[in-house]
Amino acid sequence: MAQRRRAPHRAGRRTTLTVPPEIHTEAERLAAELGTTTNDALIRLAGEGAAARERRARIAEIAAERAAAIDEVGGIGDAAAFPSPDDLRDAMLAGRRDESA
Repeated sequence: MAQRRRAPHRAGRRTTLTVPPEIHTEAERLAAELGTTTNDALIRLAGEGAAARERRARIAEIAAERAAAIDEVGGIGDAAAFPSPDDLRDAMLAGRRDESA
């Protein structure tokens, strides 16, 4: 069995956690993979979870900003103003007919 490294000393507060068995098992697996302590692995997993939560919040913020910008300009406008699929097809085919002449 490989000797595990001592986890780095971190500044912060000590606390006691009740860790669900599946998370503890994952932390032990990660600790073995990294050659570190279960505590260090738990801190890494918590950090990854916090970062994922921040990313989701930022994505939601960007989506809200974009939706507000669309609302500000009045959405996509009147759908009737867009050409129909038949009009688009006719326009594309007309371009081909002009090239072949």
